Amino acid sequence: MKLTLIRHGQTNYNLKDLCNGRPNSKVYLTSLGKKQAQSAAKKLSKEKFEVIFISELRRSRQTAEIINQYHKVPLIKDKRLNDRSMGEFEGRPATLFYIWRDAHKNRWTCRPKGGESYEDMKERVNNFLKDLAKKKYKKVLIVSHLPILKVMRGHFKKLSNAAMDKLTEKQVPNAKIFRFDFKIKKA
Repeated sequence: MKLTLIRHGQTNYNLKDLCNGRPNSKVYLTSLGKKQAQSAAKKLSKEKFEVIFISELRRSRQTAEIINQYHKVPLIKDKRLNDRSMGEFEGRPATLFYIWRDAHKNRWTCRPKGGESYEDMKERVNNFLKDLAKKKYKKVLIVSHLPILKVMRGHFKKLSNAAMDKLTEKQVPNAKIFRFDFKIKKA
């Protein structure tokens, strides 16, 4: 299976460096975010995707709909592709979350009140990949979020949590396209 991963276009929350993992928040693509999605759509226009998987978050859907103008394939929402659940840090500056997280002995298992740990998020992404491996698709597009793409990239490149965490906006910018061969193990 050929997987193409893309991060959503720039959002109003990206500009303010705010946390958002809830589908019901008023987070949307900026005009630049729409242009980024359109640029990615043109780059991907000749691809033969069978399906596009998206998170439940509006920015993922907006990006996928722009790309899908060239493909007209099913968009499938999967909550396991949602951005990290930030709990008490929802709508607050990301820098506050990282200060809180880095103060913990184990930053991979600490869980903000009402949110999820890095390990929780990693487990749901790995469950998504296990289920995807059971499908008969040949070419799949996934539109998701920075933390999810960091985990997926880590999965395919066999990176440690620390190495995944070091991937920043520079390595995984908005509307960046990544490609991976997803080797399906036969039973």
